[in-house]
Amino acid sequence: MSKLEMLSELLVNELTDFEKDVNRLEDSITKAENLQVKFDTEPVEGLISKLQNYGRQEEHSRQQYLQNLQSSLAQAKIYPNWAVISFFVLLVLSCLLSIYTYTLKSDAIEKEKVAYAKGEAAASEYINLYLSENPKALEQYKRWADSK
Repeated sequence: MSKLEMLSELLVNELTDFEKDVNRLEDSITKAENLQVKFDTEPVEGLISKLQNYGRQEEHSRQQYLQNLQSSLAQAKIYPNWAVISFFVLLVLSCLLSIYTYTLKSDAIEKEKVAYAKGEAAASEYINLYLSENPKALEQYKRWADSK
């Protein structure tokens, strides 16, 4: 029996060691469950607040840029008013000047025709008067006209 006693004693020792280990493990588990970990979030909160401020500033500057852009687009014109007005004034003046020069030219042509007719009549009258006063010249003229 001595072996059996030895084995039983060894088994009892092992069981007691196992029970101690189990108790220690239970103590460690209860300590871990009761352990409260505190996180220090102040640095992160400071960064978050800085990021929020930066976001607000960017949002404000973007809104201001959009308002400026919208007001610029509302006031934007292809040509300024003075250029449009000047163009139309010059267009009207050029039309009036064209009409005026056309009437002057047509009047000049009419005057030329009238002056030509007057000159032709005056020349014929002068030639007839000359030929009537100079019978020799009339005879030479008749010979010349017949030869042609």
